[in-house]
Amino acid sequence: MVSTVLLASACKTIDPAHAEPAVITNPSAETTAELTEVVSTIFNNRPVTLAQDVLTNTNILSIQIAAHKKDGLPVMGRIEEMPRQFQLLKYDDNCYLFDSQNDTLYPLQTVKCKILELPPRA
Repeated sequence: MVSTVLLASACKTIDPAHAEPAVITNPSAETTAELTEVVSTIFNNRPVTLAQDVLTNTNILSIQIAAHKKDGLPVMGRIEEMPRQFQLLKYDDNCYLFDSQNDTLYPLQTVKCKILELPPRA
């Protein structure tokens, strides 16, 4: 049911081009659990493991689904699917996980973020 709510709340009420790259300012078990649930839902409820410091130093998250294994050996051979890339974005006071593959913004409830400070260009 949580997955259905997450997907139903996925919205495109803002244009991702107007949002700013951001990093998480309140990493915790709660924020990691929310991100894990969102990403798992996007991958049709496949299990996903994220580190607690995910998206704290960069706004990019790349996920590659692991090969199916039986007795420690890959069942389907090598994976040819490209990693899927997500971005943490901030618009107004809200944080979003942006899935570039389906051009969808997922609002995050527990995540607090700040605009990513980019180093000055030389």
